[in-house]
Amino acid sequence: MIEPLIFAMNHTRNATLKLVADLNDQQMVAQPAPGTNHPAWVLGHLLQVDYRLLNLLGGPAPEVDEQWRQTYGGKSTPVADASKYKPKQFYVERLAATREKIIARLRAMKPEDFQQPTPDPAMRERFPTIGHVAMVLGTWHEAYHAGQLSTWRRVQGLPAV
Repeated sequence: MIEPLIFAMNHTRNATLKLVADLNDQQMVAQPAPGTNHPAWVLGHLLQVDYRLLNLLGGPAPEVDEQWRQTYGGKSTPVADASKYKPKQFYVERLAATREKIIARLRAMKPEDFQQPTPDPAMRERFPTIGHVAMVLGTWHEAYHAGQLSTWRRVQGLPAV
């Protein structure tokens, strides 16, 4: 069952990256309205979630500092200031490297590992097992934000991808 999950994760990630492939660094922070999730915020947020997923799967993941959480966390508010964000290439490279680690970790896990309770008590009510965490954070969450990027592109007058 792990290979279909990995397939879905890769398919979703490829869609996300296609949505930003033609953007320059200035476009990455364009906002049609204040507070809109722009591409730089979305990619940074997805990277933070990938770090979290890798950690929950038992793999070593970079620590996310308070500044990163303030910029990309779920309760943060994106701003149209390029100096507050990294260049697009930064996100693309780290998303790829982290996804490779997640996939390697998933392939190393045994079926019973996915039945283990989510180690974070705050997440356990929504995601009772590691399998739930992997499925939702690895696929649904990213697809949700890819939908935001697709709409953002249209509002910016960019072609659909």
